[in-house]
Amino acid sequence: MRSLDPTEDFAIQLVRRFLALCEHPLTSERMLRIVARSSQSGDDAPRILRWLNRALLLPLMRRGSRPVSMMKWELVTAQLFGMATMRYLLELEPIASATREDVVSMTAPGVLAVLQGPDHVFSGLVVDEDDALSDIGDLV
Repeated sequence: MRSLDPTEDFAIQLVRRFLALCEHPLTSERMLRIVARSSQSGDDAPRILRWLNRALLLPLMRRGSRPVSMMKWELVTAQLFGMATMRYLLELEPIASATREDVVSMTAPGVLAVLQGPDHVFSGLVVDEDDALSDIGDLV
């Protein structure tokens, strides 16, 4: 599915990429540990956001999408982590057994709403390649 609205397409790609990382055999264990730890302590939050920035946002930004403010990125991350908690950690039905595309179609509109929200609450851009390349090793 390809949208005429690049922001909508970006939201769909972002959710798909996040789900793929949560479900892929090589990355699922690490992703779910990060999701689980994110709700336990705020101390790791900056490193978690930098790693997500590198794993999710930078690859999509390199394709020409516009920068995302930190406030919007934190709200998007909250939505993605909440969805992952329900789907993979708590395994609540019906989200746990829903198809990936069903989850994308239900999650992407919320992500899109945040991305299209007002930019007047702006606290810097998320994308900073030097920061994004830091390691997450001790988080997992």
